[in-house]
Amino acid sequence: MFTKLRKIFLGSSLTLLIAASVACSGLTGEADQSPTSEIVNETISSAVVTSTPLARDSVSNSSNPTETVGNEQNQLANFDGTGDDKDNTSGDIPSGASDVTELTPSQIVATQQVHLADLYEETVDSIVFIRVGTSTGGGSGSGFVWDEYGYIVTNYHVIQGATTVFVKFFNGREYRADIVSFDPDSDLAVIKIVDLDHTIEPIAIGSSGDLRPGDLAIALGNPFGEEFTMTTGIVSAVSRTLNSGFSAYQIPAVVQTDAAINPGNSGGPLLDMDGNVIGVNTQIRSDSRQNSGVGFAVPVDLVKRVVPSLIDNGSYTYPLMGISGEEVSITVREAASLDGDVRGAIVMTVSSGGPADTAGILGDTGQRSTNGQILAPNYDGDIIVSINGSPINSMNDLIGFLALNTAPGEEIVVGVLRNGVEISIPMELGARPSST
Repeated sequence: MFTKLRKIFLGSSLTLLIAASVACSGLTGEADQSPTSEIVNETISSAVVTSTPLARDSVSNSSNPTETVGNEQNQLANFDGTGDDKDNTSGDIPSGASDVTELTPSQIVATQQVHLADLYEETVDSIVFIRVGTSTGGGSGSGFVWDEYGYIVTNYHVIQGATTVFVKFFNGREYRADIVSFDPDSDLAVIKIVDLDHTIEPIAIGSSGDLRPGDLAIALGNPFGEEFTMTTGIVSAVSRTLNSGFSAYQIPAVVQTDAAINPGNSGGPLLDMDGNVIGVNTQIRSDSRQNSGVGFAVPVDLVKRVVPSLIDNGSYTYPLMGISGEEVSITVREAASLDGDVRGAIVMTVSSGGPADTAGILGDTGQRSTNGQILAPNYDGDIIVSINGSPINSMNDLIGFLALNTAPGEEIVVGVLRNGVEISIPMELGARPSST
């Protein structure tokens, strides 16, 4: 009996392994220059990745600003019964034989191919090709249907300075659109179709909070004006911050991907393997305006906060702590004599009269220039290690937590390491000044 049980257990494990393999393999699924701005409140004072917004594809004026971005039945192995009754069970697992089908590599690839083709067909009707006219020419980008009333989400830099906006659907229907509102801090904008006369399907909205490097990523859009194009790749990094190019603040928790994103993809969705939006494609890192394997998308968890406010209120207000800082690096640890396992965001400057200043957060006491820039830091400012009990391991973490989990006027508790002792400091968040 022990030998039989051992064989059955191994058979069950093999079945589950093959099932997992099948499941994984079958589910894979623009126009303005970016001014360089000095980083201020809730920004990283150290260097960040330099990227260029995905410019609209120029359609009529070369002087346009450049955009930077089987049918297998899997059964549990059965325990053999001791009698002749084939329906006899042991515990809650039915008795009987187990058949295992091993898929060939070509079958796995075919399954993936079918899934991607189906996903394209299920989502492409929710994607739009955006053309704009400006005082200097025109350009193009991408967007996606937010709701059945004709609201479309895209990038701010796609419609910036536009005097006319047109949207085109996969079925060939074209409409004029009005600009509803925009948020330069996140490079997001909302437009609305004028005189919509056919039924449109909002795209499924997912979550970006649990993304991990290695997750599948699928981009839909109109690169170089090539309408309704799909590219695939993976999530290559998470929790980045990125200069929007239109604000002194960074976009928090951006999704980095190696799915091919090029000029014209701006404003289009980045999807997970189930076709849910996990981000809005916004920038690429490239010296040639073409994809080089590093693209960035605004996280959908931020989109879900910004877009409804743009539609309902015409603007979005971010929370403000009123500090600048940097990650606790080895340089900071050595200068401040910190233990090697200390992680967090060290406060370098505190805005006078701001929320952090009022709450008693301390910044660096090093030598400063007349405009407040630190010339010779002492690295003796408070180190923020948590907010409301959630660990803060870097300045990126702090920026992301505030943007995605808090609101102006909210009371938070900041965990601070000061002189080797961790203390809790209550704080009421302020409101970030508008960038528009």
